[in-house]
Amino acid sequence: MHRTKAEDGWARLGTAASLLVALSLLALKIWAWRATDSAAVLGAAADSGLDVLGSLVAFMAVRYAALPADADHTFGHQKAEALSALFQSIVITASAVFVAWESIDRLLHPQAIERTEVAVLVLAGSALATILLVGFQTLALRRSGSLVIEGDRAHYLGDVIANLGALFAVFLASSFGILRADALAGLLAAAFLLWSVREIGTAALPQIMDQELPAEDIARIRDIVQSDPDVLGHHALRTRRAGRRRYVQMHLELDPDMTLLQSHAIADRVERTIEAIFPDTDVITHQDPYGVIHDDGPPQASVPHSSSRRASRPQDVR
Repeated sequence: MHRTKAEDGWARLGTAASLLVALSLLALKIWAWRATDSAAVLGAAADSGLDVLGSLVAFMAVRYAALPADADHTFGHQKAEALSALFQSIVITASAVFVAWESIDRLLHPQAIERTEVAVLVLAGSALATILLVGFQTLALRRSGSLVIEGDRAHYLGDVIANLGALFAVFLASSFGILRADALAGLLAAAFLLWSVREIGTAALPQIMDQELPAEDIARIRDIVQSDPDVLGHHALRTRRAGRRRYVQMHLELDPDMTLLQSHAIADRVERTIEAIFPDTDVITHQDPYGVIHDDGPPQASVPHSSSRRASRPQDVR
């Protein structure tokens, strides 16, 4: 089955919340940066600016991904989430480079922070708002399983640490005159941005490249197929994932003397069993006569099942 309306609703709420928070924090941090001329605050503002763009793309992506399959997209639209996550990683990388460049300049040419009370207030408020957002996104992720929210959450979790680091840097600069702490906090923010890119890319790229499901999932699928008493072997097993949905294809090797109706019933049974254990999975099987070699499918050898199992005769199949 596809993602339910309730799960889609949580995905929409999660992206709407991140967009609203990003817009609010961007306006607040731009004002704080102009008032303080702090590299740490500038890094936080640049991050929020990219947050707005990333959250806007995520906001639209979850709505597009939820559209049902149509004539032009017969497998659905769920890869839009992976593409959105990949776009987020590119934008975040650009933000990290900008923040690192500005911070290195401040490291070489330290400057005093003006109106530190403004920087402290804004950074503390940003950290609190981001913590609340991450908490809500964690709930939305559990309820929806959305890759977009997973990427957004990883990014904002980095933001929490970056904001707290920037807050500490402003405190050191204003209280103890350690001016370079401000620049170091900006570099810390850039490092966490790049860290979030790694997290997002790790989740998105396998879906875009149609990478196989995890080895333990494939082993479980093979066990299900091999446990069916009427399946004598299988080959050409292919798997992939798009969004939350899995896709499984394989050839089942059946008794060559059974009827088409009987082989169809066996294939249906195998498909239903896999879908029951792996919800939100689309299973497609092709029936081959056991012992006949076929050249189609990926380069995988046939997997014969227990040699003690006797091929089901047509009258034995239920």
